Amino acid sequence: MKTTLTFLLWLFILTLLPLAAEPTVTAGTTAKKPLRIITEPASRGRLKDKHGSVYGMSTQIVKAIQKQVGDSTTIEILPWARAYAIAVSSDNVAVYDTIRTPDREHKFKWVGPIKLYSVNLYAKRGVVAPNASLADLLQNHVACETRNTSIVNELLTLGFEIDKNLILSLKSGDCYNMLKIGRAELIAMHGDVTPKRMSQLQDAGLDLQAVYPLQNIEMYLAFSRQVDDDVIQQWQCAFNKLVLQGQFRQLYEDEYPEVMISKIEGRAALSQQQLLCLL
Repeated sequence: MKTTLTFLLWLFILTLLPLAAEPTVTAGTTAKKPLRIITEPASRGRLKDKHGSVYGMSTQIVKAIQKQVGDSTTIEILPWARAYAIAVSSDNVAVYDTIRTPDREHKFKWVGPIKLYSVNLYAKRGVVAPNASLADLLQNHVACETRNTSIVNELLTLGFEIDKNLILSLKSGDCYNMLKIGRAELIAMHGDVTPKRMSQLQDAGLDLQAVYPLQNIEMYLAFSRQVDDDVIQQWQCAFNKLVLQGQFRQLYEDEYPEVMISKIEGRAALSQQQLLCLL
């Protein structure tokens, strides 16, 4: 009888051992999800090389930040409309370059700014008068802009109508092609165009001139609202370091105007003081 009881006791203990080996999960404990980083195809900031890797000026900045913060996420490249939809609806996503506007403010957490500039409507030289009125533009010309950008909202507010005098494209480069083939006459572009960039456009058959002023814009890395504030501060401080130590200027000085670079350096210095970042 004693032997039987001892055997039953050991059998009961053995049945508990697998349960004891399982990790204990307390309420509120969740596995940390890797950050998903997305950008859109664009002429200078976000491109792919022959191996399929994303490169370009904006991407180099993002990759430099990743190196500092220890993030090894592979950057994805998707059409802007899709990238933006994913960023808004998901809980651990960063998307760039994203224009920061009042209606988007509460949808994201922001790191940057990585670009600051004014925006104008441009047209091929001789197609639209430099002093054209808004009424003339609305009545006689077609604009092209990438779908779901803040510029679209401004154009709609000005009176442009989709499928009437406003074409929406999936990729920003498509609008330049629309100008080339004559399907559109107006395109939004930042106003501080460097001589090098203007020369590149001219070589591509696009001798453009500004014809109407639009908004000033600020572009950032936009993170999902659910991303932890400590992660946002870590990324912002890493970006500040790149700017204040000159890497940002070195990368951008041949492509973007001095006024923009200087403003971003000033913003980074202020952010560093506010966040108590260590260089």
